[in-house]
Amino acid sequence: MPIDINSSVIDRLDGVDPDRMRAARLADPDIRDRLFALYAFHAELAKIPELVSEPMMGQIRYQWWRDCLNEIYGAGPVRTHEVSTPLAAMVSQSGISRFMLDRIIDGRERDLDPTPFATIQAATDYADVTSGALAQAAVMICRGEGGLIAGRAWGLTGLARSYRYYAEGMLSEVTFGDLLAASSEAYSDARVGAVKTAMPALAYVSLVPGFIKRMRRIEYKAKTDVPGYAPFSKQFRMLVSVARGRL
Repeated sequence: MPIDINSSVIDRLDGVDPDRMRAARLADPDIRDRLFALYAFHAELAKIPELVSEPMMGQIRYQWWRDCLNEIYGAGPVRTHEVSTPLAAMVSQSGISRFMLDRIIDGRERDLDPTPFATIQAATDYADVTSGALAQAAVMICRGEGGLIAGRAWGLTGLARSYRYYAEGMLSEVTFGDLLAASSEAYSDARVGAVKTAMPALAYVSLVPGFIKRMRRIEYKAKTDVPGYAPFSKQFRMLVSVARGRL
């Protein structure tokens, strides 16, 4: 059953989360709409730290979404919001557990803490509770299994791609080389565990090797550069991944 999502929400998602959106569009219409609703929920959570000047205000906003989940999962009625309404429809249609969505909130709330990751393991743990949790939820919507390791690979690669923004902050204790190595290892592990039913939810993760290759070039400067990846090349790589049913 189609889920009504405001076109302005879709437009924003195309801007802030283009690769997941490309992958979602490769799904059947019903699954696609559910993925759109999930990613819209995630985008609302991810932007909170940028909107607040102090952690307490951010915590209030995250609690707003926890209260929204209370309503969706039985306490109702569900508050009217351009994202909460399609989110409620997605939950109703997919049967996704509240635990999965609570994990996404908990993971994103870590962004309010300015403390740098002390080790590469701490960065990996962060990737697990953010991108990993989101990937697991997306795979569940596709009626598949797994997703955590693939999401970890995407999250670690995302930290490496954003190194120039976080090198003096959350990544100040983690080297760029360690991030690339951890990303590559996670992707290799994800390829072993990925199953066809996880597609197309995880198709965007197939871009990880391309990003790593670009960031390993000798001329690449982690503290100033951002790896380029042509949209057509991304789309082709995802299509191949979906056709093969693997990363």
